[in-house]
Amino acid sequence: MTKKKHELHVNASPHVVWQEITKQGRNNWYFLLDVDGTFATGERVVWKAGGEVAEEADVVEADPPRRLELRTRLLFAPNLSALPPHRLVWEVMPDDGGSVVTLSWEATPQASNLYESEGEGILRGLRLAVDPSAWAELARLPEIGEVEVRDVTPERVADYLDFFDHRAFRDFPAWQSCYCMETHRDHTDEEWSARTGADNRGDMQAMIRDGRVTALLAYVDGKPVGWCNYGETTRLSGVMMKLKLDAAEHSGVGSIACFVIAAPYRGHGVATKLLDAAVERLKARGMRSVEAYPRRQEDSSAQAHYRGSLRMYERAGFEPYRETERYFVVRKTL
Repeated sequence: MTKKKHELHVNASPHVVWQEITKQGRNNWYFLLDVDGTFATGERVVWKAGGEVAEEADVVEADPPRRLELRTRLLFAPNLSALPPHRLVWEVMPDDGGSVVTLSWEATPQASNLYESEGEGILRGLRLAVDPSAWAELARLPEIGEVEVRDVTPERVADYLDFFDHRAFRDFPAWQSCYCMETHRDHTDEEWSARTGADNRGDMQAMIRDGRVTALLAYVDGKPVGWCNYGETTRLSGVMMKLKLDAAEHSGVGSIACFVIAAPYRGHGVATKLLDAAVERLKARGMRSVEAYPRRQEDSSAQAHYRGSLRMYERAGFEPYRETERYFVVRKTL
């Protein structure tokens, strides 16, 4: 068994933090799971995704608002559900008008690697839920400098890492582990669900260095603040898989896979500049058309429109091509 921990200061009282850790219902900061059960010594709690149990725990000790010890099993992937239960401990201590929150664990190496990779994002998400100053740090800037768009080449791996390690998904840490590997995944859903941020970070670095990623970074004042992943559709395995695309219908077609814009820089046209650059590059590579996949839902959050908004594509000259249950498919002839 491996023993490790993460900790973070939040500007909230231990009581407020405890309430958030033990609340029922949807938990946006803990893998978007739904919590069911009572956090009292001797009780059992389950976390569900889409109605299926993803995690369950016996409450070994509950000492509000300071300490919660769980005997936990991860059930969302076969390789994890086969592991023995592990010890997970939340500790909340008063500190300088707020609290220090510690998440520690004693687990097999495989489960420990998961918490080591995802634990920091879990705590950042918890901070967003209880600490108003966390959102203030992500407030939209009233104005920004000139936006420059650059291709993601092997020489820009450090900038890619700087962006995804420090700026991407800061307002939605549940997606922090993606590192945009979803666009290139060729894993089954079970295999994908068991991957960690460290797995995706490492694989994307290797793919960029090997020239297998066509992506763009947007810079303001020399700092990467936006990302667009795009490319020849049939080479974007994750897009092909998730959207159930037919390779025979996508010869000579490019796809705009996704956008990630740092929260303070949204609403300043960064995504539009990335889109224009991606379309230009696909045309230069001989693609006959380019398509994109804006979500149908009315949710205005950045996460709901990570594939780009329908309005942005319409302004760029894309036209309706077909519809699915969750997406509009729009195309532009090049």
